[in-house]
Amino acid sequence: MPDVCGPEMCRALGAAGALGILHRFQPVADQVMECAAAHEGEPAAVAAAIGVTGDHRERFSRLYDAGCRVFCLDTANGAHEQVADAMAWIRNQADDVFIISGNVATAEAFRWLEDRGADAIRVGIAGGSVCETRTETAVYAPTPHAVAEAAQVRRRALIIGDSGVRNPADMCKLLALGADLVMVGSALAGTREAPGRVIVVDGKKVKIMRGAASFSVQQQVGTEDPGYIEGTETLVPYKGGVEDVVRRYLAGLRSSMSYMDARTLEQYRENVSFILLR
Repeated sequence: MPDVCGPEMCRALGAAGALGILHRFQPVADQVMECAAAHEGEPAAVAAAIGVTGDHRERFSRLYDAGCRVFCLDTANGAHEQVADAMAWIRNQADDVFIISGNVATAEAFRWLEDRGADAIRVGIAGGSVCETRTETAVYAPTPHAVAEAAQVRRRALIIGDSGVRNPADMCKLLALGADLVMVGSALAGTREAPGRVIVVDGKKVKIMRGAASFSVQQQVGTEDPGYIEGTETLVPYKGGVEDVVRRYLAGLRSSMSYMDARTLEQYRENVSFILLR
């Protein structure tokens, strides 16, 4: 997302043991420059998003030449032949890349992408805080449900719980259900390292956060007057540094694991019980 991850965010997340993904809503040359600035000689420290149509081949080739080896095929609907074709093309170009694919919401779609070579798959549809897919299209799959679906059939690919992770408890639930990683946006958008300036509204420091299909992001990539919008634009409170956010999430996970008498994620998943509240 344009207002979440740039070179500074990638470096900060890398220092904390996490991974930043540089967004694709910018000219290829700009993303290549951001990639070079972010990984600073360590290709595994940064990932880059590319599409599955348009300039995706050029974008992949130039980012690969710049040292990037982790690529996120950034599509809302991962259960699509264009995604499979893009993965096949990438595999024919290089055998040392890690491909993140998605998004999907069912066991069937997860297995389909896994069979076509995805190394990690994002699961969850329309759960993001600035995503309007649910209200505009009636398409929605809660991330916990999608993670549980994927965990039933996963053989090799990593499960990434994507969207709806607004606090440490959300992360804990997804990891307990079988996710290997989680992807966050709004939790980081207000940090010092996120792109964009800090502004003051009604005496409070905030930053702007925009969905990938929002009006201004579509304008940013060349659509002068977008006729269809599937993302919102909002303000998020300024919250200091990334390190503080990561520390809070890790502390929440450690505490949750202690409640479950677990020292590892495997033990955590074995010991957790879920109660459905009606």
